[in-house]
Order: sequence, then structure tokens, then C-alpha cells
Amino acid sequence: MKKNYHLFTKDDFLEDAFFLEWRKYATPEAAAFWTTYHHGAPGNLAALEQAIAAMDAILSLERISPAPADKALVWQQIQAELTAVPVIPVRQHSRKRWLAAAVLIPLFILTAWYLLLPPRMHKVRSGYGQQVRVVLPDSSVVVLNSHSELQYPRWKDGKREVWLQGEALFDVRPVNIASVPHFTVHAGQVNVEVLGTVFNVKQRRGSTIVFLKQGKVKVSAPQQQPLILVPDQKAAWSEEKKQLLKSLSSKTSELAWTVHKMQLKQTSVQDIIYTLQDTYGFTIILQDTSIASRTIEGTLSLKNVNNVLFELSAILNVKIEKNNDTLIFRDNGQRGY
Repeated sequence: MKKNYHLFTKDDFLEDAFFLEWRKYATPEAAAFWTTYHHGAPGNLAALEQAIAAMDAILSLERISPAPADKALVWQQIQAELTAVPVIPVRQHSRKRWLAAAVLIPLFILTAWYLLLPPRMHKVRSGYGQQVRVVLPDSSVVVLNSHSELQYPRWKDGKREVWLQGEALFDVRPVNIASVPHFTVHAGQVNVEVLGTVFNVKQRRGSTIVFLKQGKVKVSAPQQQPLILVPDQKAAWSEEKKQLLKSLSSKTSELAWTVHKMQLKQTSVQDIIYTLQDTYGFTIILQDTSIASRTIEGTLSLKNVNNVLFELSAILNVKIEKNNDTLIFRDNGQRGY
């Protein structure tokens, strides 16, 4: 791995997405790496084991979700306790009753508040330059692109819902039971409903794009007619224009990120800049803003950031200066393409 895990403290491990992927989902890649790392007895082995113990303790906790009848009973007990307390001046013989009420009423209220809390959300994040594979409770698989986040509550009553920020490829496990609700992805203002299929969702900068690889999905957005997608179709939503539009596309282009590539077909430099920002977290400054409107065709490998910058420098005939997380594109004068 590229990270200096041998320098990590307990808190560093607990904040690391790849470590969390191992303890929460035990994906093959994460399990293979961390098992080898642990058996290698690194210098910070104690910190690693403390992090393992802490995370396993957290994951072993399960919040109790009572039945609706139990919730109603709690409220009935609260109301009964409230009506049982007489509103009269305090006398010596009633002091114990008041003391009991003073103890029990807050206890009932606290219990009811806890029972009615919304379920805890599971969160999985991917860092810059990192892709994370997530196995959901129904065995559906999600691959998060760089700088993305997936959230989902503890599923119950067969309801399967997730919330996405960024980009992810979904491989949803089909369920052949009519009573089971659709698998739903919430991405900004767009909802994607499906029973079993493979599709990509990208939600960034007020725009959401849903591309269907196989199966069938329904895409909906505020005040728009829902769209049904078939393979090789995509739906694009713009929060600015408030439009949901359907068009043809291809998995070669839409899913190129899964193999660390960007398929360019009259792609503007501005779109490439957005991809570099999303993938690596760069702040990019253009000395000549007209560079942003240039277009490029071909395939750009995103696996090695230095190679990406070298290729862009040659294609655009620009000098790219890198200062920490900031890139400055300086025009050399003549265009490369």
C-alpha cells in the first residue's frame, strides 16, 4: 500500500477507510493485506491491535429496534405516570410520591427518546486516489470511486436503501420475492430504483448521471417524469436546469474509472480537470483560461498521477507545475493537438 501504515497510531487506523473495510466487511483484498501486515509484527503492532479491539467492540453493538406496540406502551406509561401525579401543594406524606415521579418521569422520557431515535447510519468513505469495495448486507456489491461516500442504515422489513455522494458502481443482488421493496440509491435529488442489476451512479457538482450496464432501473427526480433505462442508456440530471434527460452511452466510457482510466471522446480539458480534482484532490489553476475549452480524444490512464501530468503536458503543450496539492497549467504558446 502507498500509505505509511507503520507510522499509524490507534486513532489513525480507526480513521483509515481501508482498515475499516477490513474490520466491517472483510473484503478479500483488505483481509489479505491486513492479515499479512498483522502477522509481520510491525513496530506499531500494539496500536493496530488496540484499533482492532476498539472497532470490533463498536461493531458488536446492536441497537434494539422495538416493535410499534412496544413504543406505544412506553408512551402510555408516560401518560399514566403524568396523570397519576396530583397537582396539589406538597405535604409531608406526599413527598415520597413526588420524589418517585421526579425519578420515573425523566427515565420514561429518556427511554422513549432512545427507542424513537432513527437507526444508526453505516458510512464508508474512499480517499483520494483510492477505490473501495463494499459488500452490503444483502450481498450486493458496491465499488466506490475516489473521494466518495456511501451511507446506509440497518435494513429492516426488507427495505434496502443507500445514500451516495460521489461515484460508485452497483452490482445489486436480485431478490425473486414480490413483497421485497426495490433496492434504492439516493444521489442528491435523484433516486434510482432496481430489483437486480448493474449500474453506475455519479453525483458531483449539482449533476447526477446514472448509467445502466445490465438489467433495468427507474430514475426519478423532483417534478420530472420518471425514466426507465435499459442497458447502454444513461439518465442525466442537472440541479441548475432542473432537467432529467435520457441518452445512449457505453460502458467503455462510463465505467472506465473502474480500471483507472478516462475514455476521452471530444472531452474538454475542464472535464479532465474535474476528474483530477475528484480523483487526487488537486486544486488546479489555469494561467490561460482558454485551455479549459480545448478537447481531447483517446484514453488517459489515471493509475499513476505523474504519468497523467506528463501525458497532459505533452498533449496540451503546457507546462504543469506541481506545488503540494496545487497544479498550475502554464501555456507554452503553440497547441499540441
